Amino acid sequence: MSEQKHILVVDDDERVLLILDRTLRTLEDGYRIETAQSGQEALEKARQVPIALLMTDLVMPGMDGVELTEAIRDLNADAAVIWMTAHGCHRFSSEAARLSIHDCLEKPIRVKDIRQAVLKALKNAKGRETC
Repeated sequence: MSEQKHILVVDDDERVLLILDRTLRTLEDGYRIETAQSGQEALEKARQVPIALLMTDLVMPGMDGVELTEAIRDLNADAAVIWMTAHGCHRFSSEAARLSIHDCLEKPIRVKDIRQAVLKALKNAKGRETC
């Protein structure tokens, strides 16, 4: 029996977290959604459970999304990563290439785009789907 996959969603805006949590809970079974309001909180959660996907805001107080991604990759190099920002993805293109980010979504993000990006990143991260 395969282990449940964890999706870690990080944003300092509680309303955004709520929307993302609700959206991702509509995915097919097999995914557990974890949320965090800071990079540090997210890192603590990632140390407790293996993360299949990190979906993080880039601009946050304290540890930003780039620093969080680097720390998560130290724990699990295979974790898929999707970045979110209201500041333009192009500003982070060199970091995205260096860290092999699956996607960068510009806020406000449509629910349909969130679902598509997450499913694609999870599928591409492993190169296979286990149901």
